[in-house]
Amino acid sequence: MVAGDVDPLAPGLLVADRGELLPRLDHPEFSARLLDLCKRNEVGLVVPTIDTELALLATLSGEFAASGITLLVSDLELIETTGDKRRTESVFGAAGIRTPRSWLPDELEGELPELLFVKPTRGSASVETHVVSSEHVRAVLPMVSDPVIQEYVDAPEITVDALLDFSGEVIHLVPRIRLKTVGGESVQGVTLPDEPIRPWLLQVLKVVSSLGGRGPVTLQAFLTAEAPTLIEVNPRFGGGFPLTLEAGGNYPTWIVEMMTGAEVRPRLGEYRRGLFMTRALEETFVDGGWDS
Repeated sequence: MVAGDVDPLAPGLLVADRGELLPRLDHPEFSARLLDLCKRNEVGLVVPTIDTELALLATLSGEFAASGITLLVSDLELIETTGDKRRTESVFGAAGIRTPRSWLPDELEGELPELLFVKPTRGSASVETHVVSSEHVRAVLPMVSDPVIQEYVDAPEITVDALLDFSGEVIHLVPRIRLKTVGGESVQGVTLPDEPIRPWLLQVLKVVSSLGGRGPVTLQAFLTAEAPTLIEVNPRFGGGFPLTLEAGGNYPTWIVEMMTGAEVRPRLGEYRRGLFMTRALEETFVDGGWDS
């Protein structure tokens, strides 16, 4: 496995078979450097892991494919839709998927719910998020970059790891609860039965597929009484994916099989329910700096 990162002390660089430094995404040589890294190391598949990489890699997929390299990224339409909280609400709501009511700052007129949730329109990792009363919501808005305001939903929150094949067919999914998070990252969790919400999940993933969803997708939703309420769609691996992997969702192997042209059959429901995960920090040490 070859890893690339802008940070010379990124743990992934140190535990990979080979690690190389890359420039920032906004550097004019980023795409050329990434392509060169792949060619020199005979990399056939690039797996992005953070939201900020997705849109750029989607625009590069054709160029890399011409060199025999697959970028595991969904179409730009899905990435741009799900990267915008208000657009997510509009598109999925129009498809019959329940989402929280939301407002932009200039739309805060009339009667509002007593509690509101304020977050950046294009935020992640729970940064700049606030639960606030409707009475004080305007005082919070200057603290949030490009804010969107949503109704506060008081219900259990679930995360769902899913895998779509290269044609957009759903291969597998695992719902889980994040029992404890640190900086928006799951450090404790447990897998849940999917049967009660499987029809709803397949409905959501059908919309994801229609927008160009391919490969790993992470959903977040509230289990409200009437129907689940969708709050996030992230077209990438989620930070808590190791729980799904251990439970039976062997997405890395299935993705490699797809790459070779092998048929990967749907495996809905094939995973361990009630499997718990807990995490602890593990140190990595390197002597005398890092050699790229």
